Amino acid sequence: MFFILSKVLAFLISPFTWIIIGVLYGIFTKVATRKKKAFVFSIVVFFIFSNEFLAEEAMRQLEYPDKKLSTKDHFDVTIVLGGMIKYDGKNEKLIFNGNIDRLLQAIVLQRKGIVDKILISGGSGDIGYPDVAEAKLLLNFCIEMGFDSTAIWIESESRNTAQNAQLSYTLMKTKFPHPEQKSYLIITSASHMKRAMACFSATGLPVTDYSTGRIAGPRRLDIQNMLIPNIWAMAIWESVLHESIGYAAYQINGYL
Repeated sequence: MFFILSKVLAFLISPFTWIIIGVLYGIFTKVATRKKKAFVFSIVVFFIFSNEFLAEEAMRQLEYPDKKLSTKDHFDVTIVLGGMIKYDGKNEKLIFNGNIDRLLQAIVLQRKGIVDKILISGGSGDIGYPDVAEAKLLLNFCIEMGFDSTAIWIESESRNTAQNAQLSYTLMKTKFPHPEQKSYLIITSASHMKRAMACFSATGLPVTDYSTGRIAGPRRLDIQNMLIPNIWAMAIWESVLHESIGYAAYQINGYL
C-alpha cells in the first residue's frame, strides 16, 4: 500500500500536475474571477518552477557533498540502492536511466580494491511488472559484461528505501557473524542520500555515504540560468519535493 501511495504522491507533487489542474480549471469554470485566478496561478507556478537558478538552489540544500576515496580507504561491502532501470517486457531488455552511475561507481571502487563486495538492493519499482526484481536483472547484466559474480550479492525484495535498509541488514546477518563490526559504503544519488543514510543508520550498521548523480553544480548567475524558463528545472523540483516529503513521511512512520 505504501508503495502505491508513493506513486500517487509523486504525481500529485509534480509542478506539471499543478499547472495542468490550473489550466483545466480555468478552461471549464464558468466563473470569470475564478477563471482568471486559475490562469494566473498556472503562469506563476510555471515561471517559479521553471527557473533553473531557484531549482538548483533548492537542490543544493538537499544534496550530500561528493566524497573522494583513495586506495587507503576500505569497506567490506558497498550497498548500491536500486532505481537505475526500467524493464522493457515486450523486448526483454533493460532501459537504463541516469542512476546507473550508482552501479558503475561501485564497480570502479571494487576494481580498485576499495570495497570487497557489492550488494545491489532493489526489488520491483514498476507497478506493471511487480515480479521483475531489479537486483536480479542487474546481476545478470553484470555477469553478461564479464564481471565476477562472486563479488556481487543481491537483495531483491525491497520496494522503498526503508526496506532497502531493513532487508540489507537481514542479509548481512546471514553473511557475517557480527555484521555491526563490518564497514559499509552506501551508494545512491546525492539528493537521496539523506534519507538513505538515516534508514541504514537506524539498523545499527556503521555506514559511510558515497554520493553519485549530483545535480546542483557551481552556482551560475547568468541571465539564461536566472531568467529564461527551463523545463529541466521542473524535474529538479520534482526530485526536491519527492525527497523532502519522503523524508518527512519516513519520520512520521518511524522508519528513521
